[in-house]
Amino acid sequence: MNRPGRTHGHQVGCDRCARHVAARYSILEQHVCNACYSRLRRHPGRCPECDQVKVLAFYDSIRRIVCATCAGVPPRFACITCGSEEQLTGSQCGTCRLTERLRDVLADEGGGIHPGLATLYDHLLTARDPRAVVRWLRKEPVGVTLRAMSADELPISHSTLDALPLSPRVRYLRRMLISAGTLPAIDVLLHDLERHATAFIADLPREHGAVTAQYFHWELLRKIRQRSANRAMTPSSYSTRSTELRKIADFLAWLETNGLSMASLDQASVDRFFAHHHSQAAVGTFLNWAIRQGLTNPVQIPGRKPAPPRPPVPDDILWAKVDQLVDDESIPLGSRLIGLLVLVFAQRISDCVRLRRSDVTDDETMRIALGRTPLTLPIPIAALLRHHLEELSTRRPYLDGGPDWLFPGATPHCHVSEASVALHLVPHKIHAREIQQARIDHLVQTVPASVVADMLGININTAVRHAARTNSRWGNYPELRASPTGE
Repeated sequence: MNRPGRTHGHQVGCDRCARHVAARYSILEQHVCNACYSRLRRHPGRCPECDQVKVLAFYDSIRRIVCATCAGVPPRFACITCGSEEQLTGSQCGTCRLTERLRDVLADEGGGIHPGLATLYDHLLTARDPRAVVRWLRKEPVGVTLRAMSADELPISHSTLDALPLSPRVRYLRRMLISAGTLPAIDVLLHDLERHATAFIADLPREHGAVTAQYFHWELLRKIRQRSANRAMTPSSYSTRSTELRKIADFLAWLETNGLSMASLDQASVDRFFAHHHSQAAVGTFLNWAIRQGLTNPVQIPGRKPAPPRPPVPDDILWAKVDQLVDDESIPLGSRLIGLLVLVFAQRISDCVRLRRSDVTDDETMRIALGRTPLTLPIPIAALLRHHLEELSTRRPYLDGGPDWLFPGATPHCHVSEASVALHLVPHKIHAREIQQARIDHLVQTVPASVVADMLGININTAVRHAARTNSRWGNYPELRASPTGE
């Protein structure tokens, strides 16, 4: 018989993977192990006879591999609820399993979906892989928290999540609830930074905590909020600010260990600290603030030694990297495209990851808005971007909701992180910062700095500095335009 079922008698090796493991199933006249059997169930295909997506594990009369129905045998893989053979998990398909799990987790006292969680219910049911959502709901504290919300034991609010320990999983849950429209949108990382700072400062000695809290709330947080009005906090910024707090706390502890205080701090002590502690820009910023507030004596903060200038990146190296990113399919497509925008158009990774699909137009030619003037993409890059956009339509975890990021990340509502892109590019010696500088140097020698700034979306002063450094003849372009004779 060619229908799948358990073998009897002695155990044999797997005919599919050739491993010497128990092969308890018989499929397509082969003995297969549990792993191969599960893999077959997880990856249905389109049946050549009925054109439906089914588990193909049977021979028909002309020895084609088809589904059970077309082979004339009882379906053995069909979902017991709806009959589907897609995304099977246990005896059900992923959608039916997810529907049951959501009704269990999100039901109110009357047995229906809690009205406050209805948008979450609808959103999660649009998942392309319902099985992943089922696994997520099992994790702590996700399922427990949502059950408590649906039972009105906890309010459906950000304050409920604030009571949970800070963790990536809680942050993901918060973003999922925002993405579904269940909770109002907030800057999640900025919100978590405030929570982290509050807990961190509370653990410091009283005097240290008082000055650190004053600096954080009236200096750091004020500036961060000003920036976040236009751009949400990034993971790298969150990490930097958290590190700043730690370094300031370490500095205050150093003062106490050496019998000093902010009030008694002198120049000799400042020099001694910076001589033995490197990479202390955060402490320097903190001390300058403390001087302005009259919390410490006026002292001079040692300046940081400027980094030696990097050698220019030759054009042939840049274009060799372009060719590599166009052709190398081992690099994720999104990272290849961002790398190409860095190499060709002198973009920063931090700006690329924030691009939206609405920044791209595709009529007769494909254009992308990096600055005020959209740029026409070269044919090879345009072809890759079209392929990327096609993949996005099938790769989005949920069919609706969230911003239209051109490079979406795995976390709901978020674009891909700068760190993950850099992780893909650095092994290929594509260092975004130095390449961006080299490309701007080249472009300002080709067209006026004002045009470069307009096309690339960079600050005009940045473009002018590059033009001055490279002795670009285009540097006098504005003055030439203003002169009536052009002389």
